[in-house]
Amino acid sequence: MAHAQEVYQRLREDVATETDRRAAFQAIAPAVENGLYLVPRVID
Repeated sequence: MAHAQEVYQRLREDVATETDRRAAFQAIAPAVENGLYLVPRVID
């Protein structure tokens, strides 16, 4: 017995609710290369 009371977690199904919008986000990014976002160097 792990607990004094019998308590159960109600878990939801693990289902994807959103579609993959990677291409749409990368289309509006300032710089993309090989599927990665390019950012300016901030440390010399």
